[in-house]
Amino acid sequence: MRALQAGTSWGGLLAGPLAWGISTQLNYALVEWQCQHQVPVIPFAALLLVLFAIAGGVLSWRAFEQGGASFKPEREAGTERFVAMLGMLTAALFALVTLMQGAASLILDECTR
Repeated sequence: MRALQAGTSWGGLLAGPLAWGISTQLNYALVEWQCQHQVPVIPFAALLLVLFAIAGGVLSWRAFEQGGASFKPEREAGTERFVAMLGMLTAALFALVTLMQGAASLILDECTR
């Protein structure tokens, strides 16, 4: 519960790359199924994974905002704020990459070999 209230500095560092990795694997795994059923499921999966990456970035942002309010030594608080900032940037980058992969599935035909 504390992680949702105060955030975790490494939330974006994990959520962003994890969302991108799952998106990439789903793109390869679902192409044949999507071709057979003609249901565009990849863009919706990409959208959910983008939201997951953004949620990790929000956790990092909350930790960044709370960084100075903890009872930690100054050096450790500075390191936590740096990791939180890096988590926000990483989450934003991987959310954008995941969004672009999902958008590509709207343009490219899944049945073309």
